[in-house]
Amino acid sequence: MAPIVSELATLRALSFRISSTPTFQLPQHVPAIAAALANCRTLLSSAQASGTKATSSEASVAIHKYRTLLTTLLQDRTPQGRWCAIVLIKATIEVGGWETLQKSLPWVRGLLGFLNKPDSPSSKKLCIITLTRIFLLTREYPTLIREITTPSLSPFVQVCLQIVNAKATPASLLQIILESFNELLPRHPTIFRSYLKQLYPLLGRLIAPTPSDILSQEQQTGPNHGACSDIAAAARQLYVQLPCCAPKGASSEEWTKAVKNITNVTHQTTDRVFRAVIEDWQSTAREAPLSNGHTLDDEVQDLEPGSDLSAWSGIFAGGERLTGLLYVIKEYIESPTANTVYVNVGMIVDLLSRMLSLTIPVAASKNFQNTVRLNAQVSKDERESLWLLLPDVHVAAIEVLLALAHRSQNSTLALDPAIIDQLVWVFSAEKETAQIRTACYTAIAALLRRSGVALHKTTIDSLVPLIRACCDDLLPPEIAAPTSQQTPGQAKANGNSQPQTTANADSFLGAAKNAGGPNAGFPGLQQAAHDLLPVLLSNVPAQYLSDSMRARLDRTAILIQHKDAMVASVLNPPPSKKFGKPAASILSLMARSFSAEMDVEGMLRPRMPVIRLGGKNLELDDGNDEDEEMEVEEEEVEEAEEEEQQALEQADDHFAGQELDNLLETAGQSDTVAKDFAMEDAPTPSKPDLSTPRSVRKGTLAQRPTIPEPTAFSETKRPIGEDGPLSPSKRAKTGEDEQRTTHPIPPAPTASVSFSKSTSTTEIAATSDFAATSTASAVPDLPEPGEGELDDEDSDDDKISLVLGVDTDDESD
Repeated sequence: MAPIVSELATLRALSFRISSTPTFQLPQHVPAIAAALANCRTLLSSAQASGTKATSSEASVAIHKYRTLLTTLLQDRTPQGRWCAIVLIKATIEVGGWETLQKSLPWVRGLLGFLNKPDSPSSKKLCIITLTRIFLLTREYPTLIREITTPSLSPFVQVCLQIVNAKATPASLLQIILESFNELLPRHPTIFRSYLKQLYPLLGRLIAPTPSDILSQEQQTGPNHGACSDIAAAARQLYVQLPCCAPKGASSEEWTKAVKNITNVTHQTTDRVFRAVIEDWQSTAREAPLSNGHTLDDEVQDLEPGSDLSAWSGIFAGGERLTGLLYVIKEYIESPTANTVYVNVGMIVDLLSRMLSLTIPVAASKNFQNTVRLNAQVSKDERESLWLLLPDVHVAAIEVLLALAHRSQNSTLALDPAIIDQLVWVFSAEKETAQIRTACYTAIAALLRRSGVALHKTTIDSLVPLIRACCDDLLPPEIAAPTSQQTPGQAKANGNSQPQTTANADSFLGAAKNAGGPNAGFPGLQQAAHDLLPVLLSNVPAQYLSDSMRARLDRTAILIQHKDAMVASVLNPPPSKKFGKPAASILSLMARSFSAEMDVEGMLRPRMPVIRLGGKNLELDDGNDEDEEMEVEEEEVEEAEEEEQQALEQADDHFAGQELDNLLETAGQSDTVAKDFAMEDAPTPSKPDLSTPRSVRKGTLAQRPTIPEPTAFSETKRPIGEDGPLSPSKRAKTGEDEQRTTHPIPPAPTASVSFSKSTSTTEIAATSDFAATSTASAVPDLPEPGEGELDDEDSDDDKISLVLGVDTDDESD
């Protein structure tokens, strides 16, 4: 209830302000009143205000009073009052919704009558905008269409056509009418069908204007509004929608006929504009023109063009007509249609090939493009004027190519190599024109995005001049330092008697004034080159670009700090020329320049773990993960025990036949000891513990001091297994002093041996490295202590000195 009361108070205040303000001062108050109406949205759009009956009746009275004030203002005698009424009616309908819209029929009738009054063009523009908005809002309600739009739209179109045909109609009002028709015609084609005979001649004078026409005023028909490009663009949009006014089911055929007709008119205009040269182009869709076979007129002109077009005369007017017709074809391709239409791609591509085949000949060049056959019947002035018009024609043709590629999507991929060749042909001849470079950059970028990876290397090689020009347009020009001029005395002293050229003194003052470069006034060129650079680095196969060209692209991206191009360069690195060595990357430079960018950060650290958030699901997932980890650990322990048991069984088998030999060869060696290269964690028969060293496995050896391992062999370990190396390895030689000072390695103990009672220790030398196998560190059972005492007398004779680095098995005898 509170919002309704506040809105009711606001509406009453607005009504009082409108009624109490003098009419000639009311336009100054209208902006504030229209803005305050947004606070009354609920009140104006509700059928019955919520609350008590008293409040509802008060709201109805306030709304009725406000609507009555607007109706009175619409019928006011002063232009100021009518202007205020139009603005407030539009604001009220925008806010009020269906409740206000269904009661707007009296306002619509008043607005239609307002168009017939001699008011200012600005008031009529607002009136047309308001009526158009009302007709568009009723589109969602069939009842309102039957009650408001259907009886009011026909008078509206008729009144607007009368305004347009008047010679004193301003260009701004004409543009508003055309834009209004653009919105209403697709939604109400049946109503506009009866006005096609008036629309075609009107639009024929506007779609391809010729402001440079040299015809007299008597020869011109209708007002000439062609100087305004916005009017021409609005007229083209409306012209291409006229085929949808055809009877049901015939709009597609009508659209196809219209496209074919406008294409033929374009060819006819081209026959007259290109008459200064003999074209090498041969059409595949129409017969060759015969204009060069007879005597030509003194002035190129077309006094009877087709498709309701106006007559034109003069080479410059012909160029403007040709450019306008190309833009009409572009509008046909880009505009949506109500039904499915069939586009004759071959007919359009044939026309564009004709436009792009003729280029400006370069006088200083001797290439194939300079061989242009001229028509002797045409004057030199007309031929030079044609060279002046060609860049504009080529820009329009390239825009049609872009529209065709965008509309057809992947249906015309096979034409991309041929189109690129034509663009390169035009670029090489007219690259000095900024508009040509801009159009070529934009078209090449669009074509490379959809088929760059599938192009042949020869096609990419043809783009090298264009790529260099793109880099040059992005980089600032190098400022050349002024050269010092020699004085006349110095010139004579040096033997230089040639006359000196006068130097520009202003060049010494400020070279930084031209730091912007020659293309500083063409922002479209800079943007087109800026958009093309990352496409070249991402959509062109890296192996097709030479090292110098790739370096030029990377250098340009780094100098202008183009992040997209640098990212594309990192993601599409050049192929490496050296085997096993990656190519240079600009990742470090990109990381330094754009360290705060999220996409660059993602490239630098792409493998961070994913953190999943979300309550109970997260806890359940964590529990499952822990259970899985425990199961994996248990399986690993079981596998380790099985492998250990197999290793013990192998150890017993391996030492069964070699036990006595090892005892005889190594018994009593206390001074000469060799380092055991076997791993310390090898399994032993006595205790299968892989993590405990041999020196601390028994309590009897725990009293002995721990002997540190030599640092020279700390990193040398051999793999344990049956596949280990069986061939002997070389050992470094050591002297006798070193052998004496070498600490003996304690023997491998067994459970049945006690060293506390024995007077002489029976030591077992370490197994040599050539016998290192999976059981190299496993020691067999030693004899009893009593047996060892009996052999002490012969122990000295049985000692065999080991010389490191020499195989002792053969020389021990």
